[in-house]
Amino acid sequence: MKELDNDEMDLFFVSAYYYGNEYSFYENQVSLTFLAPRDAHWDRRKIIVIRSNGSNSVLEPMKVHRATPHNICKFVTITGTVTLKDDLMDLEILVNKNIAGIRYLPADNKQRDLVVCTPPIYNNVRWQSILLIAHIYARFNGHLQLYLSNSKPAFFDLLEELKQHTGISVSPFPDFFGNSQLDEIEFGGITVASSDCLSKYKSSASFIAFLEWDEFLIPTRFSSFFDEFANFFESEIFVGLLEYKNSKGVSKIVSRPFNIGSIWLNEPVERPYKLKTKKI
Repeated sequence: MKELDNDEMDLFFVSAYYYGNEYSFYENQVSLTFLAPRDAHWDRRKIIVIRSNGSNSVLEPMKVHRATPHNICKFVTITGTVTLKDDLMDLEILVNKNIAGIRYLPADNKQRDLVVCTPPIYNNVRWQSILLIAHIYARFNGHLQLYLSNSKPAFFDLLEELKQHTGISVSPFPDFFGNSQLDEIEFGGITVASSDCLSKYKSSASFIAFLEWDEFLIPTRFSSFFDEFANFFESEIFVGLLEYKNSKGVSKIVSRPFNIGSIWLNEPVERPYKLKTKKI
């Protein structure tokens, strides 16, 4: 994930993932995540993507969506998608007559039964919680996506060790709490992390969940997450989300990624159209 340092100071680039021609459902699509001041109304303004394949450049309009549904915090999360007609080599965006280069990463292409997206890790997370959930998800063919901001070196060493033995990915994350310019972001950037995770895994994950570090799911009917969740989705028609209640009574969802357009905290901004939620 790129640090927030681009020249367009009222639109901060966070990440971009490119789905090449090997991704059938999202072929040649770019999925981007931004931060913007809530009063700038970037969801109503035009952002143009300049795509280059080495021989020519083409301008493509980006579909922009605001993931943060309220105006309480100063900054909101913005997501954008654009489908290109040809392969991508270089990517830029055109905003208010200014052009900024965008560093993109290839989207995840390893088939995964379940991807669990978590909030960014600051110094408020116990290493025991991470150790526990990492082993639980690996046991049932799940994959854990972590976002690491500021943390102690020993914690970083633990994550590096876990990456060698369990299904876990760790991405660097901007220190929103330590950045005075961006300190009014909702809950330290949970929606930013969730949006990035959805963009990264929306093609490779069969199912996706958005959970806290001290929460975990365990299959009760089958020996893997895939069989457990596939059974629920296939046993009833028109099921779009599985809804679980944690110990505090807060709902957490599991879904197929293509049913979710954008995410706010750990909830879809819009529930899947004409699909129902099954409460577990």
